[in-house]
This record gives sequence, structure tokens and C-alpha cells, in this order.
Amino acid sequence: MRGLDRPERLRLAGFAASALLAAGAYGAGALPYTDPGAGLRGPGAPGTSFWLGFAACVAGLALLSLAWWRINEARPTPRWLLVTGGLWAVPLLAAPPLASRDVYAYACQGWTWVHGNDPYTIGAAPGGCPWVDAVPAIWQGTGAPYGPLAIALSGGAAAPGHLLVAVGLLRLVALAGGLLIAVYGARLATAIGADPATARWLGALSPLVAVHLVSGAHNDALMAGLTVAALAVAVTRKPALAGLLLGLAIAVKATALIALPFAILLATGERRGRAALITISAAAVTFTALTLATGLDLGWIGALDSSDDLVQWTSLPTGLGMAVGYLLRAFGAPEAYEEAVLVARLLGLAAFALIGAVTLRRAYRTVHKREIVLACGVALAAFAVLSPVFYPWYALLPLAVLAAAVTDARARTALAVTATVLAFLVLPNGLGLAVLTKLPGALLDVALVAGAAVAIRRRRAASAARPGGPATPTTTA
Repeated sequence: MRGLDRPERLRLAGFAASALLAAGAYGAGALPYTDPGAGLRGPGAPGTSFWLGFAACVAGLALLSLAWWRINEARPTPRWLLVTGGLWAVPLLAAPPLASRDVYAYACQGWTWVHGNDPYTIGAAPGGCPWVDAVPAIWQGTGAPYGPLAIALSGGAAAPGHLLVAVGLLRLVALAGGLLIAVYGARLATAIGADPATARWLGALSPLVAVHLVSGAHNDALMAGLTVAALAVAVTRKPALAGLLLGLAIAVKATALIALPFAILLATGERRGRAALITISAAAVTFTALTLATGLDLGWIGALDSSDDLVQWTSLPTGLGMAVGYLLRAFGAPEAYEEAVLVARLLGLAAFALIGAVTLRRAYRTVHKREIVLACGVALAAFAVLSPVFYPWYALLPLAVLAAAVTDARARTALAVTATVLAFLVLPNGLGLAVLTKLPGALLDVALVAGAAVAIRRRRAASAARPGGPATPTTTA
């Protein structure tokens, strides 16, 4: 490697790290019909093969993260980053999934639909899916919370009748989402005056992308790619195409609906009402056409709350509710734990509604396209953090949008740290660290909120102390 320049050495180092991560997946990953790390929560203990695979995964992910950080320092071109991302993905595509078994659930949902059943009302087990043992027990009897496009793509992947083929095809779908993020994220950044290389580096090449988009094949990847593409074409004043792409994104997961009003603002010129009508109509027609073409209904909306039974501190309001619940338990009121979590979750949704309204109001008042995209990313991030349940792959969409809009170095670093930390929050076999660290995690949420409150108070005090009094609030990212 002596004859190579620094970026090329980093590219090869990242590829080697990805290969090490992929090798570890065979011993400690989310294997189809067995959990090599089952002893971490139940009786017994994981075998030697698990610990060897676990060590390889941790080392590979750490080295991949280091190479990724160093690449940004080298300031490569967007095209170079695209080639690098493709190279790093190759080893992971030849290995078992990492950090989640959701791809097996997707396959079973598709199998259920292909065989004439409604995946929104019939789970993998009652539907007779032959791969049900690969699906996490908690999801074996629940309906699919995904839109008609997600179900149709899962059905196409499951149609050949082989689980490994289905996983491979679903990974191609996720890769298509990643490619959309890379291509349209760079175009969006260029159009709004941000850095296209940062958009591609942060939105499509991070360790989070490697683990949960390439390896895990989460359908959040396709939703994110379609949403970023919609925002990119909206900037060019193409409301019909923006609406069509958003309709497709919403037909994957409902979260993309949050981006609709911001896409409307991006697509508007002087005739704001006309552009809004076109965008909304195109999205509605696309979604309706997919629903009718697949023979599905809106039953997936009722299944969206199926994950609310999971109580994990990775959701900020849930973690705060857990902390209060533990305190109430200590004072002799154990029955109040669930009520504390419920109240905290409701307050979290209320906080999101407030943040969403504020960001949308600011976006409506500004004439700067970058500020609108930034506001969209903030709203999406607030929804992810303040929802009752949060998984690391939920960050793929807000990070992809924010990556295309940030220009402040501190904001960029904060997002990069977030993407790196989130990649380590789930063990290779799919067991989340949140399950193993409930009390410490809840206390961490309390500390984070307290620290944020102190930081905001100090910032306001410093602003008020400057000549001229408090500064007018501006967006620094």
C-alpha cells in the first residue's frame, strides 16, 4: 500500500474492516434459524464461535468507523465516495445480516401476501410462513406496519420460495435506497448551497449505513432514498415528480409523510397554492394506485402501534418515563411504572407536535431553500427521538436529510458522532444494548436532558450578556 495515496489507503482499510465485520457475522450475526448469542439473556452462555465472531464484528466496526472519519478529513469528491461506498458494501452482501432480524420478518410478510393472505391482519406464524422460526418471537403473530409498496417488494423477494434468495433481493432494494440517498443527497446539497461530498459521506457511507442499510436491509433505506429524491426534485420546481416520489416513500413507511409540507414549500414559486395542490395530488394518487394495485387496504396503519409494547430507553421520552417509574417503585408504588412511561410518551408526542409546528413555521417564513431542508431534517429527527420506540435504523432518514443541509462544522461533527454511536447500539445477533441496560440507560436519558437544559440556559445567558442584548434566533447548522 506504499504506492497509494492517503484516500486510497483509507478506502482499502475500510474494505478490510468491512470484510472483518462480515466474517464476524457468520459467528455472531443474526443467523436465520439460530441465535448464537441466546445465552446473553437466557440460561447457559454463548459458545466460543459467538465470542470470536463478536470480537471480529466489534473490531471491524471500530476500524470501519475510523476509516470513515479519516476519509472526511481527506475531502474526497462525491464520485470517489460513491465508488468507495459500493466497495465497502461487497463483503457485507455476502454475509448474514447484522444487528437485526427484521429482514426475515419482511420475507414472511411478503410470503403471506403472495399466498393470498392479508399481512396486516395475519402474522407470520398464523399465516404459515415456512421461515417463521427466523422471525423474532415478538413479531411472529403481529401484522405488518408497512405500506403497500413495502409489502409488494417483500412479496417479490419471497416469491422464489427460498429465504436466502429473499434476503438477497431485499438487500438489493435497500441498496437502491442507499443509491438514491447518495445521488440525490448530493444533488440536493448542491442545489441549496451545501456540500455534496458531506451529503454523500454522512448520509450514505456511515457505519450506521453499513450495518443497518447494507447488512440489515431495513426498508427505512428505501423510504429515506425516495424522500431525499423527492426533496431534491422539489427544489427544481417539479411538484408532480416530488409528489410521486413522496407517495412512493409513504407507501413504504408512514414516517415520510412528515416531509410532505417541506417538499411543498421547496416546490413553490410565486404560485404557492397551485404547487401545493399538485404535490399533494401526485402523492395521494401514487399512494392510492399502489394500494389498489396490491389489493391491500389501510390495515397497516392500525399495526403501527405494535411496537409500543417495547419499553426501551433509546426512546428519550420512554427513558424518562422509565426513570420516573423506577423512582416510584423505590417509594413503594411499583404499579405506577407503566403509567409513568405512558405519560412520558404522550408528553414526547406533544413535544414533537410543538417542534414540528415551530420548524414548519420557520420553513414557511424563510426564502432560503437550505433552511427549509434543514427544518425538514430537524422535524424528522424530533419524530425519531420523541416517538415511543426508537431503533438505530430510524435515524437513516433524518441523517440523510440533515447531511444534505448542514454547513456548520460542529453540527456536522455532532451528526457524525451520532451515526457512529448508533451503529454500536445493537449487538451483531440483533439484541439491543437497551435491553441489557435499562436502569443505566434511563439515567443516561435524564442526564442528557439535564445537560441539554443547562447548555441552553448558558447559551441564552451568554447571548443576553453580549452588547445589544439577546440575539435573534437563527439556525446555525
